[in-house]
Amino acid sequence: MNGADISLIVLAGFIGFIVFIIILNLFSKIFIVEKGTCVIVERFGKFHRKCDAGIHVLVPFIDEIKPLLWRYTTTYYDSNIYTTGKQNYKVTQKLMYRIDTRESLMDFPLQSIITRDNVKIKVHPMLLYRIIDPIRAVYEVYDLALCVEKLVQTSLRSIIGDMGLDDTLASREEINKTLMLKISSIFLNFGFKLEKVEILEILPSQSIQDALHLQISSERVRRANVISAEGFREQTKTEAEGDCQAQISLSRGRQQVLIISARAEAESKIIEAQAEADSIKIIGDALKEFNIEPTQYIIGTKYINTLISMAKKSKSVNIGLPYSSQILGSVKKL
Repeated sequence: MNGADISLIVLAGFIGFIVFIIILNLFSKIFIVEKGTCVIVERFGKFHRKCDAGIHVLVPFIDEIKPLLWRYTTTYYDSNIYTTGKQNYKVTQKLMYRIDTRESLMDFPLQSIITRDNVKIKVHPMLLYRIIDPIRAVYEVYDLALCVEKLVQTSLRSIIGDMGLDDTLASREEINKTLMLKISSIFLNFGFKLEKVEILEILPSQSIQDALHLQISSERVRRANVISAEGFREQTKTEAEGDCQAQISLSRGRQQVLIISARAEAESKIIEAQAEADSIKIIGDALKEFNIEPTQYIIGTKYINTLISMAKKSKSVNIGLPYSSQILGSVKKL
């Protein structure tokens, strides 16, 4: 074998190797895009097309996939998060060659914020998002995840900085709505649609938590004292009203008794007077034939009854009578 044959063999091997690389590269340019994802293809460094779900083939050495730079933040807490306020998180950055267009969750580490009344708190926000325009997400911004994170941080500090601690703790829904209205239109320029904003945690410092617990205890004691005082007041009022109603009922009862007694006495006197009048009339009718007034008969009867009662009360009685011939004659006759 001479030198020319060796040169041909080497050249054939080199050409075979080049063909093998081309074939291998050709097969590597055939890929499948899953549903819910897409791929951005560049040709000579310029945007060429967007590949949706299905089988796609790239031209070797000409077409390339444009990746999306993305950050993943994994947040985790130690066992003393509520006593020390420490938080641990891990940030992972990678290139995404397949862009996920489904709804996803973006978590953030605790953000230190000072409220309007100069209280330092830590806020843990999260976002529900969806990439609606992958082309904008790739070309309009260099680091989409970092831009979203920093914009959320600054907007959240601006919103809570205008609120007091009590308002912040009681207005999570209002904070979510305000934050979403403030940043959602900006994210649309990046092909990034903000679906929902949520505040997972609001953690004041330990001294503020102790003060809040003391305030809650004092408020509960105050409410208990107010309820006890109101109960005692209602009890006193009810007892007084009961005594008043009892006195009124007794007074009305006594009034009714007196009225009935007076009516009975008046009716009895009327009956007695009517009976006496009838008796006088009967006596007068009986004495008409003797030409004697009924009054004379009645007076004489009363004199006799008086003498009888006086005689019964003592052994000896001296009686002095006014001189009246008629009365003495009547007594003598009796």
